[in-house]
Amino acid sequence: MYLIVNPSQGEFETGVPDTWRQPISEFVADTSLVYPTHQVISEADAATLSEFLERFQGRRVGVVLRQPHISAQDLAAEVDDRDVIVFVHASANPRTYLRELPAGKCVEVAASFNEQARNADYGAPEWFTSSHLEFANDGRPGFSDFGPLPRTFSFGGGRPGAVAIHLSYSDGDGSLWIHHFVSDTTDRDLGDAASKIAEAVRKLEAEVESNPEKFVETAGLQAYLANQVLGLPSNKRQQLIHHLATVAASLGDIERPATNLD
Repeated sequence: MYLIVNPSQGEFETGVPDTWRQPISEFVADTSLVYPTHQVISEADAATLSEFLERFQGRRVGVVLRQPHISAQDLAAEVDDRDVIVFVHASANPRTYLRELPAGKCVEVAASFNEQARNADYGAPEWFTSSHLEFANDGRPGFSDFGPLPRTFSFGGGRPGAVAIHLSYSDGDGSLWIHHFVSDTTDRDLGDAASKIAEAVRKLEAEVESNPEKFVETAGLQAYLANQVLGLPSNKRQQLIHHLATVAASLGDIERPATNLD
């Protein structure tokens, strides 16, 4: 597990409290479980990268590059002799770093989901990604996947207009696509989340009946077909469960060459 030791999202936006840092330090100390990871968002983060690498000398580590506050050449020099994976976000001008860093030490991080402003706006099935087919042949140690959900994730949600179920599936060439099932009721003031989920599930049931081999049989899919998804948090959770299992099944069908991380 690559664990960011200088987090800044959500509850950590204003800093990392000692009440979190102290107990997590024992977790980070487990070399068999955790790969300490340093994220670079600011110039200050870039300035402390050397200190981070020195602190965890001899361990596999990660670097999450969210902003290009360190040049590709300087970063390559910093990690040259280290067992490290650099995760380069789209916001960090990734092409520059992908050219400079060894392929076996670099993963491009990009969201693939084509997010719409309203659930009612989702329409026909959409291509999602083929990165799971390409990363090993490119010499990369992995690929990014945020699932079929908006970039800003929350388990809950406010009073919905339409409700959508986004389910991934593999097409003939192994690429992943997303099928959107949207409730008929799209007015925020009509119905509730449970009734709108039920409308979307009925469309899912019809698709499964027409194309029984389309979706991988997963716990997430079965939860919908058993009418066990009644709220927005569960709807998001089951979509992720289905997606992760679908990706795992796709990877199981792919013969991948060994990747050298040195």
